[in-house]
Amino acid sequence: MSDRQATANAMFDFITESSQARDDNAVLASLDKAAKSFGMDCYAISGIPLPNERIDPYFMLNAWPDGWFERYVQENYVHVDPVIYRTKMSNEAFVWSEALADKPLSRSAKRVMNEATEFGMMDGYSVPLHSVGGFQAIVTFGAHKVDLSSEQRGALHIISIYAHNRFRAFMTDNSERMAAAAAKVTPREREVILWCAAGKTNWEIGQILGISEKTVQHEIASACRKLNSVNRAQLIAESIRLGLIR
Repeated sequence: MSDRQATANAMFDFITESSQARDDNAVLASLDKAAKSFGMDCYAISGIPLPNERIDPYFMLNAWPDGWFERYVQENYVHVDPVIYRTKMSNEAFVWSEALADKPLSRSAKRVMNEATEFGMMDGYSVPLHSVGGFQAIVTFGAHKVDLSSEQRGALHIISIYAHNRFRAFMTDNSERMAAAAAKVTPREREVILWCAAGKTNWEIGQILGISEKTVQHEIASACRKLNSVNRAQLIAESIRLGLIR
């Protein structure tokens, strides 16, 4: 089988599988397989916030390396990330190393890119998405090395657009369910989440609220179950998205 045929097969396999998917996990599995077939190690899908906003509630999918999402969100890197800046300025998909090679980067932008390499993201491929209504989003892939032919870039571009649309559709379908789940979050759990968003440790939250560290852990775990979150960062992002905290 030629490389061109293999590329086409990977693209059409993803479109077929994701179109038949019944939930976002099935789309994720298909995207993971497609990304790896193009040599991509990790990926993320997110809306792009306004200058005075955080990126947390805009994330649709996070399949970045462990620890990088948390650091990226905590440091609010979205507003100094040169990949995001390029995405806002152009409709063209791009390889990071090519697009940023001749661009002078600020100290903070260099910091973002250098720290990304600590998590194996030496290079990447990003697809900007711009709607008529002004909404901006990005589908971005990271890898130790990006070596994509023109056909592969085109296929990955189409895959990215389709994946974004499928995830947005499932997010819309899930909105009522998530709103119902948010209603079950207790005032104490909401208070703990608020202090988590402020960057406080479990011990510090316990001291502030006059409860034990173990109780804080219990409140976080309970809120995570209700909002289907796997860690503090996702819990905070979901809470902001649902308006539980601001």
